[in-house]
Amino acid sequence: MSTVGAVRGPAFLTRSLVFTPSHINYRAGKSSRRDPALAYRVFLDLHRNIRRSLNPYKTHARRSLHSSARSASSTSSSSSAIPHISLHIAASSSGKGRKYKPELNTVDYQPSNIEALGLQRGTTLDERRSGRPDSGQDAYFVARVGQDPDTTAFAIADGVGGWSDHGIDPADFSHGLCSYMAETALSWPHDEKLSPQRLLEIGYEKTIEDPTILAGGTTACVAITQGDGRMRIANLGDSGFLQLRLGTVHHSSTPQTHAFNTPYQLSLTPPEMLAQALIFGGVPLNDKPDRADLADHMLRHGDVLVLATDGVWDNLNSQDVLSIVSNTMRTAGAWLRTPEQGYTVSPVLSELVDKSAATQKHKLPGSLQSVLAAAIVGEAKTASHNAKRDGPFAKEVQKNFPYDPWHGGKVDDISVLVVIPVDVAMAKENEQIRAKL
Repeated sequence: MSTVGAVRGPAFLTRSLVFTPSHINYRAGKSSRRDPALAYRVFLDLHRNIRRSLNPYKTHARRSLHSSARSASSTSSSSSAIPHISLHIAASSSGKGRKYKPELNTVDYQPSNIEALGLQRGTTLDERRSGRPDSGQDAYFVARVGQDPDTTAFAIADGVGGWSDHGIDPADFSHGLCSYMAETALSWPHDEKLSPQRLLEIGYEKTIEDPTILAGGTTACVAITQGDGRMRIANLGDSGFLQLRLGTVHHSSTPQTHAFNTPYQLSLTPPEMLAQALIFGGVPLNDKPDRADLADHMLRHGDVLVLATDGVWDNLNSQDVLSIVSNTMRTAGAWLRTPEQGYTVSPVLSELVDKSAATQKHKLPGSLQSVLAAAIVGEAKTASHNAKRDGPFAKEVQKNFPYDPWHGGKVDDISVLVVIPVDVAMAKENEQIRAKL
């Protein structure tokens, strides 16, 4: 990473948990530091209209993210040809300041009615911490919903680093949130529908009620999928998702930020910090789950869905991730090149997502989804330490602070979930065809 100029201290790299725009300090000739009630009213007024994007200085009305009418009709017609979709999921991560070891830090999700990725065990905080992956302040989970093999919930979260300045480990909040969401999904009543926003609400409520978690904050991107391929997703903050289809970006999320490097975030703020903020200025951020952007999409056979924290998105843009995925899918034989369509899904996809067949028959180092997850984390890790490659974060710094000599990547925790949907009927048909050859 390149060195920074004297104008920027360590806080420049740490995502903020307090909103303190310069114009909030003066209004109607009064300093809000001397009138905390006024400052808070001004903040609430601004809070409703701040744009959820990397350009926080333009306002727009709140909206939910949904497929366009054209894409909705196309997915509707395609869903009739996809009677049953199975998901194959892998996670990979690398903590900030630690060497990335993909063979140790990449794991395949094994569907279970009682276990889940990201589900913490233990009664004490130390016991829970001991079982966490090497993801630093990032966290993730994957779990069945209500023991239904056709319904899966998964999420990725990123603890807000600014809490470290107050002696709080942000990892406790993000890992706690994911663990409580996994626990909720597994125990959900079989006859009730669960939305990703509701799952986020319940997980958040349980997290702030946990007596071992004193404070903290996190972003979150939460998804729930059904057997027909329908995916509902709720994204709060600057973690996010990217849905790729046959060499193209099909859908992607938009970051939600209050200002530069200040994402929307769930949080728990102790009363003494709130009182201190009112005295000295600034309002600790606490965005509720109902502020998440909502999306509803269809997953298709051979798609690649990527959920990642900002450790990826600050160093790689969507085209970078598309290039990594496309190259890996083509090299592994999962996407085949055709003159007419560009790419088509390989008939051996179902073998590639199976760890045993992928390693033994196709000579991959792991399942296809784990290879993809490791490739994305590895490239993001490399980019984060490259002082000569300006990633998305560096470009945003240059745009917002043109006199600041920032170049290169941004070192951070990095976590990725990769989901590959497979049409069960199509996979069986391909197996029967291969058996006859």
